[in-house]
Amino acid sequence: MTVRSRQGRQDRDQAPPPERYGYLVTYAVRGEPGTRRAEVTVLPGYSQEEDIPRILAARLTGRPADGAAITVLDARPI
Repeated sequence: MTVRSRQGRQDRDQAPPPERYGYLVTYAVRGEPGTRRAEVTVLPGYSQEEDIPRILAARLTGRPADGAAITVLDARPI
């Protein structure tokens, strides 16, 4: 006799998570006047929202470690 849990059926009925999340980010760079906007894509399992400053720093300087120079002012899902 095989016993199946309800948990397994619920997991199958749920849609899988999206492959990626996009954000429209408004941010400031330390030492530079004004604000900037950029679209940032976060891939579940590889990056998270908290990685956005490092992603932006890597785009600007080529060094993700410069993420401390980025201040995220707003991040809206797109």
